[in-house]
Amino acid sequence: MQRSESRRKAALSNFSDEGIEGQLGKILGEFRRKTNGIRGSVIADGNGLTVASDIQSGVSPAVLSAMSTLIAQSGARVFENIEMAGPSFIIMDGDQANVAVVQFAAGDVSLLTLVDRSANLGVLKIEMKRTAARIGILIRHYSDTLRTDLDRDILSGMLVAVQEFVKQTLSTKAGNLDELRYGTYTVHFVRGLHTIAAAVAKDMDAEHVKYAVSDALQDFEDRYAGILPTWSGDVAEFAGIDECFEKVLKS
Repeated sequence: MQRSESRRKAALSNFSDEGIEGQLGKILGEFRRKTNGIRGSVIADGNGLTVASDIQSGVSPAVLSAMSTLIAQSGARVFENIEMAGPSFIIMDGDQANVAVVQFAAGDVSLLTLVDRSANLGVLKIEMKRTAARIGILIRHYSDTLRTDLDRDILSGMLVAVQEFVKQTLSTKAGNLDELRYGTYTVHFVRGLHTIAAAVAKDMDAEHVKYAVSDALQDFEDRYAGILPTWSGDVAEFAGIDECFEKVLKS
């Protein structure tokens, strides 16, 4: 399951014809306009390459992207060495400006913001996490056959990439991709108000699974109705989520 209007590495669920970079640039632009003191932001992949940028100063996006990945990975290693969970927000205090980094998408993507020293760091932290949540996070993955350590990213990437392919190749058509067939399997896409669930089932069980996932997704969105509209991207806020979805595997 993945948040709607989100991105996982190289795919977005809500592209327009301008493509991935344009959509992500818009998200960064909105982030800058609503948060005072931002000089620029970049989204970087795990190799330090620029995915998208919104820079208002003369700093190179490539330099900031490399910094973003280095800072995120270094911070994670520090906390790993002291056997603690990695930091969700890193701030570097400079004489002329501050640098803030948020890492997300299982550590594969980071968001770096260059901000004035006068900026409110509490507000910055909240808005950076909200922006990261829009870019993309796989909330939870369930399977009775797939390796969860390997396939969670494959499923989340598939969810957005396949739907975007359909949108762009059938750009004159209205509607959304509801299912995808492969051999004896059907992948169902079930949409809620704030989230999308993807379920893989054998064709003989397809309709049953579709309705079971729909009920589970509705249960999830009802249970966390107070969190989802402004979700920060922290999956820990969904304590008890398993009660909503594990029943699908047992049904």
